Amino acid sequence: MIVCIAGPAGASNTVLTPDDVTITPDGDSVASVATSIRINTQGTYHVTLTATDGLFAYLESSSPVAVGSSGNWASSGTSLSSSSFTSGVETYSGTLYIKGTKPGTVTVTTYSESTGDSTTKSYSVYSAESVNVSVPEFPTVALPVAALIGLVFVFGRKKEEL
Repeated sequence: MIVCIAGPAGASNTVLTPDDVTITPDGDSVASVATSIRINTQGTYHVTLTATDGLFAYLESSSPVAVGSSGNWASSGTSLSSSSFTSGVETYSGTLYIKGTKPGTVTVTTYSESTGDSTTKSYSVYSAESVNVSVPEFPTVALPVAALIGLVFVFGRKKEEL
């Protein structure tokens, strides 16, 4: 008697980091990621949001770092900026919403109007189709192959005895 115990394993051909986002590339499904912006020096700032071709994004926050809205998305060729705001040393948090039809990058840039310095944080956006690739577990492949080799051996031995 031959028994095979098998099951699919979810594997990925892309190693994701906390700054990566996976989207369903239908243009309608929205993915979200928590984000934070750290201001280290008192001054006047604004935040700009850009997205590569095929992606749309906005940053929602109750703080002054909010950029865009569910009705006003940053997209390829169109950057959105927050209003200028004055800040001391502080960390602002928000949620970055992303949708699109293909992988790319969404960039959040904080500009200091006081010093001219900027800080950029990029989010790599992957298609769920390229990340959720099923790879069979080892027993799924190895057990049937071993069973076939065993059957060939058993029937080969019986044939020699005749």
